[in-house]
Amino acid sequence: MTSTILYTDAPEYIESLDFDYIETYSFQRGEEYEEKQKLLQAEYDLVKNRKEQGGILTSDDESRFKELYEFLYNKAYLLNDVGQFHPSSKKINVFTNSDPIIDKIKQILRTEIREMPRWLCKPEYRDAMVFYDKSGKIISVLNVCLSCEYMATDMFHQIKGDRRTYYLLKKFFIEIGHEVEDPEHFVLEEMERMKKSMNKKNTKRL
Repeated sequence: MTSTILYTDAPEYIESLDFDYIETYSFQRGEEYEEKQKLLQAEYDLVKNRKEQGGILTSDDESRFKELYEFLYNKAYLLNDVGQFHPSSKKINVFTNSDPIIDKIKQILRTEIREMPRWLCKPEYRDAMVFYDKSGKIISVLNVCLSCEYMATDMFHQIKGDRRTYYLLKKFFIEIGHEVEDPEHFVLEEMERMKKSMNKKNTKRL
């Protein structure tokens, strides 16, 4: 049975949330994480080679092999299917509803969608916002991939945003202390420079 993917525009998504506070998280990044990934990859390759060469694996070996595959190759979200935080996750901030930062987050996600990014790369979520109600219950998690410009709450619910949404989100995460990749590089600024350059060339031809 194939599960249907739900798509929601970012403005509609943020307006639908009745939350009391937000936590921001960074995950799947950093030297410690990269080193652990190398060790897990080496362990996976070792078991894979033994399996391909006809070696006998115990039930524990098979279980570990599947576990390693899931961890290394399946798209990871901040929370897994049973509500556990990703082992690499680090809480960076907590913002209550009285904090002006909340208005900034809402403003960013309310950005009108005029041009959606359409990269063909596989998203790797490294930043996230967790929305809580007054009782401390998680009501939603927004996973963000700034590199491929994707957002999702989980594997079956993607959030659509404008190119400018991701531009503003990247600036926002940098401002609040997330160690994002390529902090000096902004796709939208690069595209605007290219458009200006093309317009100048076309003007000269005329």
